[in-house]
Amino acid sequence: MTAISKLRGVGPALSRILEENGVHSVEALAGMEELQLRSIPGIGAGRAGLLLDAARAYNGSAVPECNDLNARLAAAEAALQAAEERAAKAQNKARKAKRQAAQLMEEFAEAKVKARKKAKKVKAKARKAIEKEKAKAKAILAGEGAEKKKKPKKRA
Repeated sequence: MTAISKLRGVGPALSRILEENGVHSVEALAGMEELQLRSIPGIGAGRAGLLLDAARAYNGSAVPECNDLNARLAAAEAALQAAEERAAKAQNKARKAKRQAAQLMEEFAEAKVKARKKAKKVKAKARKAIEKEKAKAKAILAGEGAEKKKKPKKRA
């Protein structure tokens, strides 16, 4: 004989009510008529039909939906694990991107400093070249003035 509490849809309260009214096993419930079952307080037509169907379909091993629930639970756990793995991969990817961004910013800062130094050198070199050209121009202009003064005037 199978305890009435093993049946799907029968909780502790309903189990107590059924046992108080002489229904102690699933087999006893399966042998009852619907009208007999409906005469028990707290059991209406809808519940009586469901209980009888469940009792007559009961195979003695476990609640039929239990396997389905276990399969759903396993699927949900697998989905959760997969989601956690994806989240971990995404976090690792984000950390890697952050490191790369920091490295690029460092390289950029170094390149900027290097470019400024080079620009300073080029500017200084250009200034020297300009000063040199100015000095040449000044010397040329000063030399022309001296040559003009030194030339003797022609007398007729």
